[in-house]
Order: sequence, then structure tokens, then C-alpha cells
Amino acid sequence: MLRSSRLAYRALTHALACTSKSAAESGANVLAAAATGRKRWEPESRGGRRGQSSSSDPHLHGWSPYKGFADTANDDMGFVEVDLSMVPRPVASGPAAATSDRDGDATFASVDFGSVRHYRIEVTTAAVRGAGTSGSVEITLIGNQGVSPPISLEYATDFTPRFERGTTLPFRVTSYMDPGRLNQVQVRLIPEMSQVGHGWLLENVKVTSEETGDVSHFHSRKWFGESDCGGRGGPLSQLLAQDVCPGKRERGETRADLPVVNLTVSAAGATVPHVDKTKEGIRAVMQREWGHGGEDAYFFNSSKIEGEKNLAAFGVADGVYMWRWQGIDAGEFSRRLMGLASEVFSGFTEVKSESNEHKFEKNRPEHLLKAAYAGVREEGVQGSTTACIATIDQTHGLLRSANVGDSGFMIVRGDPGNRDVCHRSPHQEHEFGRPFQLGHHANSDTPEDAMLTAFPLEPGDIVVMGSDGLWDNLSEIEILDVIESVFQGSSASAGLGAESQGVMNRASRELVSAAYTASMDKRRTTPYSLAATEWFDMVYSGGKKDDITVVVVNVG
Repeated sequence: MLRSSRLAYRALTHALACTSKSAAESGANVLAAAATGRKRWEPESRGGRRGQSSSSDPHLHGWSPYKGFADTANDDMGFVEVDLSMVPRPVASGPAAATSDRDGDATFASVDFGSVRHYRIEVTTAAVRGAGTSGSVEITLIGNQGVSPPISLEYATDFTPRFERGTTLPFRVTSYMDPGRLNQVQVRLIPEMSQVGHGWLLENVKVTSEETGDVSHFHSRKWFGESDCGGRGGPLSQLLAQDVCPGKRERGETRADLPVVNLTVSAAGATVPHVDKTKEGIRAVMQREWGHGGEDAYFFNSSKIEGEKNLAAFGVADGVYMWRWQGIDAGEFSRRLMGLASEVFSGFTEVKSESNEHKFEKNRPEHLLKAAYAGVREEGVQGSTTACIATIDQTHGLLRSANVGDSGFMIVRGDPGNRDVCHRSPHQEHEFGRPFQLGHHANSDTPEDAMLTAFPLEPGDIVVMGSDGLWDNLSEIEILDVIESVFQGSSASAGLGAESQGVMNRASRELVSAAYTASMDKRRTTPYSLAATEWFDMVYSGGKKDDITVVVVNVG
């Protein structure tokens, strides 16, 4: 008897048994007649050797509803698919969820094949330090017709991939019941207890139905378990609601096509040098539109396009101190980079476009960064620095950013007393302690390596930009606490415009003060201490002494 006939015989015999005993006997007699005089085939049960098997359960013969029959040890037959549409179906429907055998596979008799659904799931872990996990993750799909059983996100049985920070992992899963149109998912983390903090910062989940093509997005930006960067932890199991995602803008869309919101902007900056530098007599210089402390520097500027004051730009740069060992003041590189970016934005320094296709636009932070970097190189300034530059189109309420390294920004949104972080730029590092940086040396990163983002702003939004001295010493929740204490009864949230300059000055200086206090505390748990503990595999505590720079921007 041919191998395929034997496999079809087992499938048909089992399926026909579900409809009627006489039909099963009839099918068995017909196929058995074809096997007369043939050598008997001895199936192999899972985990054992070839031999006699008295069980009629097809799972013991290597079968499962979606794997088909696979038995390739001693022949060239790789895979046999049985067309189950040819098999009569029982009148009574099976259970809503398939039952499993001892190997965890759904049993044939329990599967209602008309209700089986396949999904492609993409899980994105946030890109901040400590966000990843080596634990296991389960997802439950919730729709308008029911709830699926928990589904393990793994690539093989008991093999869970690492959900590393800044990564998106794809999975293909099967649900043995149809939950209908998805509106929620429940995500559960089973932590690997040897890792630091045991937590996981999930950014979002994307679910695509293979049967219908429907795509569902579920935003999280919340910690599962204990936070690994000094922030607020959360439960190991959380319910995520579906996002209502606006359509993406078409490429080539002009400024005139964007909605008009006419935001007002106020800003302030503050900085403080490393404590050892202050002992050497180095002092910070702070003004509204520019400032520097140690190797850190910042700027804020506003400009006009077509006669309207509708653009604002600001940035932070953090020079690399170790150039001092070679007699180079890296602070000069960061200060000049920010100064040139401000000059280019204001139009004081002319920038020639490379071509019509690469026309310089002052509302593009990557263009400002590229022009400023070219100017610093042309002047022969030595050193290197991280840099983050952002622009705000006040007319259309759009923030754009270009970030190289571990300086960055976050956007705080919400009513006073109930604010939250709605966006945070990720660290850009080659490895822990080695951020991307722009410099005069041959191995320098370039402005083309910058991470670019665009984000719509709303009245009342607060943008906090800082050097790594801020992010290494204060967690997001600690920064939020300072923002909430300063922006009480925000006039921007009430539609009265951006906050006064006095409020902005206080916000930037209190954030610098809080970060400086944390940097001097040897027993404190900080984002840097948690990241260092994980990276070096040793317990580390305390803040990180460093130059600290903050720019706070409010729109109304």
C-alpha cells in the first residue's frame, strides 16, 4: 500500500468515525481491501521507536490538525496534506476551544475547523534602557464574538525569544475559536527571575488577521512588572485597548496640506557642570536662548517663514569629556555645534542647497544638524558630542526631531495632575556607555545616522529635552513629578496660551536640581545604576555625576 494511501486511510477512518459508525466501517473496508497482501506498516509514536501501537489516537502517530502527517525518517515523503473538505462533518459543532493531548496539541475530534483563525502578531519593546526582558509572554485575543485562550509567544515549544529593547518580534499564532473583530488584547509577562528588575516595557502590539486582513494596533508604553529604569512598575498582566490610528500622511504632502492649529511656544533652559568641574571654578552660563555648562550646551530660537513667526527650534549637545586627556576641549565642539544650528535657523549663516532634490529647509532638524556639523568641521574644531535638535511648526502643531546619541526628549501630555509620557526618544548607543556622537575624528558618526521622528503636538503639551545627565539620574515618573509640581493649573491646558517665562525658568531649573541631587546620592536607585547592574552583571547603586542640561518647552 502506498504511503499516501496509508495516511489517507488513517485520516478518513478517524474522521468518518465522527459521523456514523456504518460510514466509518464502509470506508475502512474499502481501503482495507486495497491493502490485502501488503506488508503491514508499523507507525512510530512520538518520542519512541517504530513499533506496534494499539492506540487509535492519530496524535500518537505524529498527526496534528495543522501539521498534517509528517514521518520522514526512512522515506522521501516529506509532508502529506489531507483535504478535510472531502470528509463529512458532524452535525453538532465541537467545543469553542480545542482540547489538547498530552503533548499540548489540539486533538482532531475537538477542532471546529470553521472557527480556526490565524494571526500575525508583531510585538515592539520600548527603546529605553532596561526595557527588554528574557521572560515569557502570553497574549489573549478579545473580540466581539469571544475570547481566545492565552497564546504563548514563542518560536518553538518552551523556546521564548528575548524581547530586547528597541526590537519588534514577529509571531504567527493560531486560535481554535473565532474571537471576531478584535477590540482588546490581554498581555501577560512571566518573568525570568534572574534578570534585574524582572520588568518589561512594552511599546505596542500589532495584530493582523490572515483570514480577513484586518489590522489592529494596541498601544501600551507601560511597564509589566518592576521597572528596570527607576520608574513606576505595573502588573504582570494588563489589558490593552485598540488604538484608533489616524491615516499616514502621503509623501510629498506640503505644509499647506496640514491642519492649522496656531500654537504659541514658551521655553527655558538650565544647566550645571559636573561637581568636580565646579570645584575647578567652571561655572554655568544660562540665558533664555542659549547656555552651556561643562561640555554641555543648549539653544532655543524662533524664526519666521514667509513673514510669520511660526517656527521654533531648540537643541542640546553633550561633549565628550575624555578628549581633555588629549588636550582638547570637547565643550568647544558642543557649544559651536549648537551656536551654528541657531545661526543657520535664524538665517545669519547662509546654507547652500546641494540640489533641488535636497533643498535646505530650516523647519527640518536634520538639515540644521547637517549644516551645523559641516560648519564645525570647516572651522577645524576638535572633539565630539552627542546632539539632539527639534523644531516646532507652530502653525501646524508638528514637532520634528533629529537625535544622535543618548541626549533626547520626551513629551508630556494630559490635564494637570493626570499627565503622562506620550512619547520618549530612544537612546542611540553602539553599546552601553558608547553613544553615537559627532566628531572630528575618522570613526565619528554622522548626521545621516540621526534618528528622525515627527510627532503632532496638542495645546498644553510639555517637551522636556536633556543631556544624559538628566536621563541617567531621573526616571520618567520622577520627571513627571517635577512637571506636575510646577505646571499646576496650566494656562496652556485651559486654552490661554503657553506658560509664562517665569514658570518655564522654574521648571527647567527644578529638573536640573533634582537630577543633580540624584547624581550625588550613592545609595539611590537610578536609571543608570539599573542599566549598569544589568550590563556589568554586578550590583551597582547611586547616581551618575555628570554635566546636566535641560530645555523645557510648552505649547498652548
